[in-house]
Formats: sequence, structure tokens, C-alpha cells
Amino acid sequence: MSAATVQPDWDMTAYFDVFDGDSYRAFRESLAADGVSLQRDAEALGAITRDRIDEWASLLTRLEQLSARTAHLAGYLGCLGAADARNEAITRENAAAAAARADFEKIFVTVRAAFGEADRDAFQSLCDHPALAGTGYFLRRLRDSARERMAPDLEALAADLGVTGIQAWGRLYDQISGSLEFDLALPDQAPKKTPVAVTRSLLEDPNPQVRSAALHGANAAWESVADVMAACLNAIAGTRLALYERRGVGHFLDPALFDAGITSRTLDALLGSVEDRSDVAQRYLVKKARLLGREKLGFQDLMAPLPVESHERIPWPNARERVCDAFARFYPALADFARDAFERRWIDWQPRPGKRPGGFCSTSSWIDESRVFITYNETLGDLSTLAHELGHAFHGRVMSGMRPWSRRYPMTLAETASTFAEQLLIDAVLDEPRAPAEQRALILDARMQDASTFLLNIPMRFYFEESLYRERAAGELSVTRIKQLMLDAQHRCYGDALDENELDPWFWASKLHFYITGISFYNFPYTFGYLFSLGIFARAKQEGPAFLPRYEELLRLTGSDSAEDVARNSLGVDLEGHDFWNASIDLIDADAERWETAVADLST
Repeated sequence: MSAATVQPDWDMTAYFDVFDGDSYRAFRESLAADGVSLQRDAEALGAITRDRIDEWASLLTRLEQLSARTAHLAGYLGCLGAADARNEAITRENAAAAAARADFEKIFVTVRAAFGEADRDAFQSLCDHPALAGTGYFLRRLRDSARERMAPDLEALAADLGVTGIQAWGRLYDQISGSLEFDLALPDQAPKKTPVAVTRSLLEDPNPQVRSAALHGANAAWESVADVMAACLNAIAGTRLALYERRGVGHFLDPALFDAGITSRTLDALLGSVEDRSDVAQRYLVKKARLLGREKLGFQDLMAPLPVESHERIPWPNARERVCDAFARFYPALADFARDAFERRWIDWQPRPGKRPGGFCSTSSWIDESRVFITYNETLGDLSTLAHELGHAFHGRVMSGMRPWSRRYPMTLAETASTFAEQLLIDAVLDEPRAPAEQRALILDARMQDASTFLLNIPMRFYFEESLYRERAAGELSVTRIKQLMLDAQHRCYGDALDENELDPWFWASKLHFYITGISFYNFPYTFGYLFSLGIFARAKQEGPAFLPRYEELLRLTGSDSAEDVARNSLGVDLEGHDFWNASIDLIDADAERWETAVADLST
């Protein structure tokens, strides 16, 4: 393999001309110095009073810029680390930047405390200051969060201890999961040492023996470290619960709801609709079991492909053309943006040694540019991923020029543009009159796999985590009890659609999401975002191109209001009721019928 082949495809020079070069080091040094200076000034400024509004507005403007610069650096290092996971220098820089962000958080501790102590009139005067125009929603959320905080010195201590406390448990999980291996035992073959990191790809193998061996082998590996995994989970949940109690948090779900920008009524409506309509996805799993020659699927079969062989390969030049053409059919501005992203080399797409799996989009408000990371293997699924990540980047383009604090949208709204773009591509494939029956069936099956994930698997993770936190408040949970909570959640969501003897009691150990220390309940926002995006896409198809300006306005609002108000003001819908969510699930039900027709056509 040539040296040119192994280099990342994207051009990162808009961030820094070279990693660890003079401009990079100067940026790091000025960022650190400005952080120290800002922390000192924030501590010296004192309370928010009418005679200090100008001074506070100036300080917050500096803090906003510092936030954008910090995120710019983090995004750059995250991109480099994903593109070359073996580079130890980049790994060290990422670790150093994470520690620096902990110091940066202390500035917010000081500011948040001042916000909490300010009287209403003085705080409103601050929000109304011309220098802070457009940041009101962010500032009000910061003030709201101050109501559930400890004294500033204790919050600063919590930030320091977090690096060697709760975050250390997360790093331990990452370390163990990154090095854990299992014996993949297949009939008539010698067992093969296999990293647990590739389990997911093995569960997508068309051979049922491979899928079964992968899940059983990986779970045996997780069982070998079960006590450590349980200790990590108990420590992470226990630390949060202890801090919640000291901060006066009413319920362990409150911080997750706050981060998601939704009310508990919205979450109840969402989950209620999903649970009431779970049969939509369950029926798909039952019928797919028949196609795979089974009475019922096992947990290892949830991502199994259809028994259809697709020979279509989509080379990169064709992928570019197909994505842009699909966008152009309905949304020319999105197509123009995609062409610009290709031309400006914003995408790292080629597979190569040392490149991490997965896909993401990183947007820097400091330079108003995005970068897309995927590993493209010339499949339809990769094509969908490309469209999805370009949708994220387009969200950044629509918000171009807005203030950094007005661009910080919650996870619940983060998938809006990406799912919209992906649906445009899928519809283009399905609408192609010469599309092979196999291709039509495969892409509809991918849609229904998504539906089963968001309607069944994601809620399963939520109910498990909810039970875990409820019981952890009374003490540590044993491995046996954690496994039972997971099985209870699987029974609740999958019902009778799966084989009772082939569930996955070790899912809690294998799922990274439970060990992310920066956010709890990293699950329900996915289902929210999926159904919210489907509803928006349906509205766009109904109203046609006339809807697109309103859609872009919705994207611009995602960082400036609650999810409920964004939906109400942009779409005229109530997210705290069931109608919107049920309408989105109706679309999935229609897809299920299209899927049945497609697979029936294959058999004829």
C-alpha cells in the first residue's frame, strides 16, 4: 500500500496548517492563557448587578468565543484521532485536551453560581444586552441549571475529582472493551481469537452459525470481566446519584431531560406511543424470522441481512453522483452543498489500517466548516451513511454565521437534518423504476431494521437504565441482578417476538452507551430524533419544496429554543401529546407493508 493511499482523504488545513505545528501550539497556548485570565476575571467580577451589566456582557462574550475555540480544538483532535487511532502523539494530545476542558468547566461553575444568585431584573437586563443578542436561551438554561448545583467550591472539587473518579471508570471500561477478545468457534474450524469490537459486524453476517458463535463467544468474554463491568456501572450510576442528592436534583431523569431540551410530559408521550405501537416492529421481526427459516429470531439475529445476495457495488465516484442526484430531485440547495463538500475535501472515506470504525460529522463554529468521517466499502448501507453525515454537515451550513451559543442544539434535535437527507436518498433509490427487486427489498429491510432499533431496542436500553438507577439508589447491584434487569427490559419491549431462550442478558456489558460519563440516558433522544425527523420528512413530502424555507428555519431554531417550542413554532404540533408520535409510527407501518410486498416479489 502506497504512502498516498494511507493518508486521510480530508483536508484539515482550515483547522490548522499542520498538527503540532507553530500555529497549533500558539492556539493551544493562547487558549490556556485566555482560560486562566477569564477564570480570574470571572471570580473578581462579583455579583450580577445593574451597574455591572456591561462588564458581565463583555465577560460572557469572551467566554462564548473561548467555548467556540475549545470546541474547535476538540473537534480537530477528534477527527485526527479517528483517522489514525494508532498515532500516540494524537492520543496524548486528546488526553491533554480533555484535562484542559475540565479546567475550562470551572469557569462555568463560577458563572453559573453568579447567574443563580442574580435577581430576576438584573439577569433579564443582562440577557437583553445588545452584545449578547441571540444567546438568551442558552443563558436562561445556564441560570436554570444553577438551581441544582452545589456551592462553587464543591462544584470545582467535583470537576477535579471527575477526572480521576467517574471519568476513570469510563476510561477503564474503554480500556477493557478495547482489548477484550473471544474465541470465535465455528463448526469444523479451529477457534479464532477475535476482538469484541468486531462483534457487531459479525452479527450482520448472513451465516446464522457465525452470528450465534459471535454472540455466545463475545458474551463469554464479557462474563469473564463481569465483576469489573458491574463495578464500573455501579460506580458511574452511584457517583451521579450522590451528586444529584447534594445538588438537590428531584429525580435522576431530570438532568437527562434538561440535556435533551424536553419535558417529562414529552418523554411520557413519546414512550407511551412507542410502547402502544410496539407491535409494528414486533410483526416485522416475526415475519423476518420466517424468511430466515426460523420460528422466532434470537437476539443475535436482530441485524441479520435478508437471504438475498446483492452484487451491486457502488464505487466512490458513483456514490458522489448518486447522493447529489438524490438530493437535487427535491432539495437543490442540499445538492449544491454536498458538491461543495466533495470538492473542498471535507470527507475522509477510504478504508485503511488504523482508521476507527463508524461514522460522524464534526462542525466547527470557529471556522464555519464541517468534516465527515466514514469508512466507505461501496455498499448501499455506506451510501446511506454518507447521505446521513452530509445532512449533519448541512445543518451546520444552515446555522453558519450564527453565534456559537445559539448553535448548541440538544441530542433530541441533532438527527433532524441527517435523517432528512438519508430519507431523500432512500426515496430516490425506491423511486428508481429500474431498481432491481433485490435492491428495493434490501433498502426497505434496512429501514425496518432501523424501526425495530428505535421502537424496541432503544426503549429497552432506557427501561433497563431507569431500573438500574432506581435500584442503585438503595445500594450496589450484583451481576446477577443487573442481568435480570436487562432481561426484564427485553421482555417488556420485544414481547414474544424473540426466542425466550436466545435473549442477551449481557447486553448491559457490551453497550458502550451505559458507560459514557458525560451524559446519562444516552438512549431515548435517539428514538425522539428518529420519529421527529420522520414527521418532518412526511410534512416536506406533503407540502413539497415550499416547505424547505420553513425547514431551514426549524434547523436554525434548534439551538435557540426547547424541542417543544421548536416543533410548535415551526410545525404547529404538540410533542406532549400522542398525535404527532403516532403519525410518525404510521409511516413505519406503511414501510412495513412495502417491505412485505418487496420480499413477496422476491419469492415470485
